[in-house]
Amino acid sequence: MIFKKTIPIFLILLTSCDLPTENISYQKQPVLFGYIDAGLNKIEPIYLSWSNNFSTSHLTEGNHIDNATILISTNGNIPEYDSIEFIHFENGEYRVINPDNLTITPGSEWSIIATFNHDNQNYILNANTTIPDDINLTSVESSIPWNCNGESVFVNPNFNLHQDQNIPELIEDWLSTEDLSFLDNIQVDEITYNTEDCFTSSFASVPFFTLDLGSENDNIVSRYTSIALETDKDMNSDGYNIPYEAAIFDTTISALAFKGPMNYVEIDYTQFSDIENIPYEWGWHRDPVDRINLTGNVIPISWLFFDYYGINMMIVQPMGQEYENYFEGDPDEFSAPYKLRETNIISNQGDAYGLFYSTNSKFFFFNVLKEQ
Repeated sequence: MIFKKTIPIFLILLTSCDLPTENISYQKQPVLFGYIDAGLNKIEPIYLSWSNNFSTSHLTEGNHIDNATILISTNGNIPEYDSIEFIHFENGEYRVINPDNLTITPGSEWSIIATFNHDNQNYILNANTTIPDDINLTSVESSIPWNCNGESVFVNPNFNLHQDQNIPELIEDWLSTEDLSFLDNIQVDEITYNTEDCFTSSFASVPFFTLDLGSENDNIVSRYTSIALETDKDMNSDGYNIPYEAAIFDTTISALAFKGPMNYVEIDYTQFSDIENIPYEWGWHRDPVDRINLTGNVIPISWLFFDYYGINMMIVQPMGQEYENYFEGDPDEFSAPYKLRETNIISNQGDAYGLFYSTNSKFFFFNVLKEQ
């Protein structure tokens, strides 16, 4: 057999080569992460910590930098900001002191400076980001003639994203208090989840609708974040909202390959004493937040973008050049998961790591129905 013949050859090659014995030292350096969202008029928290070697968790106690002063200034913004101040919250997290009434202009440059002292050394970290241009979300007719089992499939070209209602003010309370009462007053189009293989097999599966970002850049890098807003939706109309009842139960090979394994959570069914037959699906779930990074200005929205029935919110975040450079066009790290990323953080004390970037979010809602 070929297998038996290759073993001696492999052993000869192994014994004839000198294996590397160099011990690579890992120097501790500061790490800064944070971003600005022009679409939601928000400066997200800034996180400061020290780098670790691969055997140590970045959540290690004492790894955070808690004594920094952070300021942000702008160039080309309307209005200009000279010094937006931050306050330390906890565990290396810094939040804007006065987050209200911010105006963030597309195309403007935002600069961050973080200063702190460590072991009698003064550290100064700097970074810049340019706010991406606006996108205009619409649904369009697909250029691909989709078919399933040899029969053509209709992909709705007029899926309504209701962009006239989907303004930042709509979700302000939800962002600060997780209040979902706005769901009672919104318009949302529906799709019916289809369990056929041609709908649930890969990235090339039949989509439910096609999203156009309204950008001339057909190489635009965007992050697509779907958030399930009704994870406990009563799917069988029995009057009980069981945790994760709305999770789309799928343990097929395709789902495992593209979405990972489903999780199981013990549920205290003593709280539901009238339920006699408990479906084993209840308690199986995937994360209610699903993120996908894609390149392109026309994106087919398929089964990979969501994991729950009910109303989902999709946030589309076009990324600036800093984000593209950091991930080198590979945000999901398929090609080089262990390659050191190209940071835009500059330190006066040598190397620094992390990323300071910006986006310009738009969002919409869609309601996933269970097939009859």
